[in-house]
Amino acid sequence: MLAFLLTLFAGWFGLHPDSQSSSNLVVRGRDLQLELRCQALSVIEAVELDRDGNLTISAEELALGAEELGRYLERRYVVSRATPRAGWAFELTGGGLEPQHVLARRAFELPEGAAGLELGCTLFQERNPLHRDIATVRWNDDEPAVFLFGEGLDTWRFECADARRPGVLASYFRLGVEHIVTGYDHLAFLLALIVAARRLRSLVAVVTAFTASHSISLALAALDLVHVPGLLVELAIALSIAYVGCETLLVRKPASRWLEAFGFGLVHGLGFAGFLGESLLYEPLKLSALAGFNLGVEAGQLGAVLLAFLCLRWLPGSREHEGEPRAWLAPKWLRWSVSALVAACGFWWFLERAGWL
Repeated sequence: MLAFLLTLFAGWFGLHPDSQSSSNLVVRGRDLQLELRCQALSVIEAVELDRDGNLTISAEELALGAEELGRYLERRYVVSRATPRAGWAFELTGGGLEPQHVLARRAFELPEGAAGLELGCTLFQERNPLHRDIATVRWNDDEPAVFLFGEGLDTWRFECADARRPGVLASYFRLGVEHIVTGYDHLAFLLALIVAARRLRSLVAVVTAFTASHSISLALAALDLVHVPGLLVELAIALSIAYVGCETLLVRKPASRWLEAFGFGLVHGLGFAGFLGESLLYEPLKLSALAGFNLGVEAGQLGAVLLAFLCLRWLPGSREHEGEPRAWLAPKWLRWSVSALVAACGFWWFLERAGWL
């Protein structure tokens, strides 16, 4: 509704509603090159360059108004903590059947050790509230970063990849921990594996296999190298939970279960990737984000496993099998009750995700 009203406002006052510009900033060492590409109509609305009133800018008009246009751009497009090396240079492009544009270029020098930029852009918004500027920063060999000025956003604090990487790692690490702590289906799967373990050594083998496999599938899916429909993944996760619960109920003797953990870990990794995919869509540091998230997931898992192990050690009940007094890590009553509950939850989640409940 707001955009519609602004469009009407622009039309009533003779302003073109598709007003937009682009700004490209290229950094090489301490050298910064800025290029603004502005629609001629936007420039005419803000600065009196069109002396003959034909809604275009001639080379002569641009030369006469260059100083005024330069002062306007300095006020409306601010590159903080960068020193201009020279004034603005202007060029006209398009015209005739093509829309006319003004290219404005300026060189800056960054301070020693600079790791980012602070940009402020309010180009043409005092006359046209619909104006948007698409800013792109190419910092040395980093992937290009893009920001849209407008809609109330007039400041961009850009940091280069080296400066952002620790923050990205920490942010996605927290996200990984939170996802495990609140991921009741993944926790249920881990719990079923824990109560079926023989002792700490076998538990470590199971968790290691699960970790290795879901790390592989998470990376492949998050980097868009493998794609599996999300519904199929969620159904498979639910069935994997039901399977490990039922298997523990049916098994009568301790056995290594790292192979099942590895196989089902591949499926759970696809589930992690489905959660992470949207967050990674506009993140240039995908590998750093992926590493941070994976480390967070592992930290959450290890915390859950350690807590469960400490609790299991002190619970009463028989752990005997064929004369070996502590053949199982968990007592029989807990092993069967937890496995039954996990199996029931797995089947319930499958029916719910399939839309049958």
